[in-house]
Amino acid sequence: MAESNATQVILTDDGIKIINAQNTADNAASGVANLNDPNLMSVIEKQTQASQYAGLTSQYNVVLARAKEASISTTALTTAYTNLNTFMSAILTDTTKASDVDRDTYKSLTDAYNSALSKVQKNLDDYVNNEFNTASSQAVVADSNATVAKSAADSTGALAETAFENNQTTSQAVTALKDGSTMTIAELANGLATKVADNDYETYKTQTKDLIASKASKSDANNANLIPYSSHFTTPLTGWTLMNWGATDRKLLVTTHTFYQNGTGALLYLNTAQNGTAAAGSNRFPLLSNTTYTFQFKAFASSNVVGANVYLLSRAYGSTSDYDTVHGLFNNLVTSPSQIDQYTVTFTTGANDNEGYIRVDNIGSNNSASSGLFFTELKLELGDTATPYVYGGQDSMIAQTSDDVLIKVSKDELIDEINVQAGSTLISSSGQLTLSADTVYFDTKKPVIIPSANLDTVLVNKTLTAADITANTFSTNNGTFTVDKNGAITAKNMTLIGGILTSPTINTSTINGSIINGTTFNAGDIISSTYNTSRFYPTTITPAGLVATTGFNSMDGLRTEMSAGSFVTKYRAVHSSSNQYEAYDGVFSGDELALNSGFTNGIDTGFQQSVSGNQLTGQVVLSPLNGIHLWGSTQSIHFSGLQMNGTGITFNSYGNIIADQASTWWRVTNFSGSNIANFGTDTAGSNVIQFNRELDIGNFQINTGHTFTSADKGAVHFAKGGGGAADIYAGAVNYTSLVKSSLLSVKKDVKKADTAYWAQLVNSIDLATYQYKTDDNTSHLRLSSIVDDVNVTKQWRLPDVFISRDEDGKLNGVDDSVLLNATLATVQEQQKQIDQLNGHLLELEAKLNG
Repeated sequence: MAESNATQVILTDDGIKIINAQNTADNAASGVANLNDPNLMSVIEKQTQASQYAGLTSQYNVVLARAKEASISTTALTTAYTNLNTFMSAILTDTTKASDVDRDTYKSLTDAYNSALSKVQKNLDDYVNNEFNTASSQAVVADSNATVAKSAADSTGALAETAFENNQTTSQAVTALKDGSTMTIAELANGLATKVADNDYETYKTQTKDLIASKASKSDANNANLIPYSSHFTTPLTGWTLMNWGATDRKLLVTTHTFYQNGTGALLYLNTAQNGTAAAGSNRFPLLSNTTYTFQFKAFASSNVVGANVYLLSRAYGSTSDYDTVHGLFNNLVTSPSQIDQYTVTFTTGANDNEGYIRVDNIGSNNSASSGLFFTELKLELGDTATPYVYGGQDSMIAQTSDDVLIKVSKDELIDEINVQAGSTLISSSGQLTLSADTVYFDTKKPVIIPSANLDTVLVNKTLTAADITANTFSTNNGTFTVDKNGAITAKNMTLIGGILTSPTINTSTINGSIINGTTFNAGDIISSTYNTSRFYPTTITPAGLVATTGFNSMDGLRTEMSAGSFVTKYRAVHSSSNQYEAYDGVFSGDELALNSGFTNGIDTGFQQSVSGNQLTGQVVLSPLNGIHLWGSTQSIHFSGLQMNGTGITFNSYGNIIADQASTWWRVTNFSGSNIANFGTDTAGSNVIQFNRELDIGNFQINTGHTFTSADKGAVHFAKGGGGAADIYAGAVNYTSLVKSSLLSVKKDVKKADTAYWAQLVNSIDLATYQYKTDDNTSHLRLSSIVDDVNVTKQWRLPDVFISRDEDGKLNGVDDSVLLNATLATVQEQQKQIDQLNGHLLELEAKLNG
């Protein structure tokens, strides 16, 4: 592998000019609104608020209409909305400019609106519950009315029979009863008796009561399932998404298992072999705030699944977050590995829970083997009672969130739906979709795509008229013109205006058009190179929008790829003495520039390997978020100064400072240019290290006033690294007290001194007066013993015990500590002599007086 060159970031004169220009631009932009200013609403925030406020207004109008139908007062809500609308209208009048905003007023108005909205929604909930109770009461009224009807019928029949039996044919009652009818009284009586027979009446009464009760049953009303696509899962999967975080091997699949419907029913299967989470989320659905819900689902898992979590993740209308509130429905749930079970939980939403979705987590494997969590029949319903999960039509629903409207009907394995989102509408049928009208008109700017259409004989003897026809193959009935699936055109008579047609290829020098649509665009011919094993073109535009340019020469392969938000350059060597081939990748994305050096394992002229991981030998990353990142032995930042003459400084990848060969100083100065610290970097070692300010080192301070200070006012100790006190060499020493450590605890071989011996040594010392050679005429006369380090035959007597030597044994001076104590011994010895002489004197005085 060829040796990688060092990657450096060099700040030259041009670089300094660029920095100065940027500073000038930053100063010029000082009038732009600060996005972080809490009292300023930026353009971005305004545009976001405008969209969210439109949703709030839509919500307000819906709630207002429902409250009006229910005769619920909306005075407080209308006042709160009017106040908020007045405030917001002034701010959102111009969304192209930032403007001041009173955040406290904004918050108080928003809180007032949310509070009023919550109260109206609560009243609406109470109204719905009351309607359920009223409907139930109506069943009782219907029962009573049926009884009255039977009684009236019985009375009428009896009256008729009486009239007939008494032969009162002219009775006013009979006349009124017949009202011109030719039906005999007996026939009328028999008919009435049949209709109101006890068995029929009881059946009618029971059916009526049961029907009304079933329609008014709150349990049945709560049976609506809020979760779309809650079972009968299909491939490709609709309504559920695998989360893009967690275990790297995570999978979400549609499968079957004998535990569920004997292997005929579809289940969702979350799989991972790692000790990490595999999570899946449903589509969003609307929620009522401060409302009780019941959730149920069926699940089982392999025995090595750590556990399962189930959450309802909710947010308020207008929120741009994935979720604002977490409802933990099941935490660390351990499901059965031998059968499918149903799990149920009841909970209450919060004040700002307006929409949400269900997330199911497989927490991970406990043994690094594949683990699976299986689940289906998820149901979320109003109320505190779990009602049966209904297979037929259980997912038939109309659901609306802030960004989605769903109309869906499903039965057994058939699912039909209409899904409306901003910029996309889906009409899907698993059976037959019929468009029936006098005229069906497709109003579209782009072609109508029909993967397969069988017109059969419907166009026989008719004309098919269209502006554009797109098909896999095309031919005329008489075979005079055909286009096969590869695009080859065969025609008996055809003229191509502005070019030459030679079957089956169109050759032309120029194709002009304002818009050219296609899937893949290749410029030029396939590159002619033995290294082009992937058959690259010089330039290619893929259906995904990636623009790639590729080139090869005798030394290397080069490729540049540009896609949305990313620009990548790749270098691949084509020669190597080993299996490692030199390689470089440069990646520029929105928030960083990464330059990678390394190698590929084997030749990589298909540009498939990434210069990363253990194939990475060096890296430079420049990011506005994380600054400059250097990795690798060859990576460094070099500051060359004003000239490229080797007098600069280099920071290596460890942050160490390395001077160029001709460098002399590395300096730290303040804004005005005064030196703070100078570090000599010359190779001769002539330039020193200077600090021009007080230097704090741990508890010591060395300042510019020739002072060495103990910061905590404690003693200063000079010690050797291996233990014990260190020697100090100095000139004149001024002190207030001199203390010698003479603790018995630190001494050994302690014996009483022979004072006469030490006095004799002291008395043998030659004292001298003198001046140092560095003294001037103002210096005073000095007196001490002399350490003769000049004469081989010593001219000045000083016993060796009083002489101090350095660590190399060289004469150093007088050991005043020994000399002082020897002088003390001399004084003690002289005191003995004085005491002895005093004794003799007293004896002589006694004899003289005696």
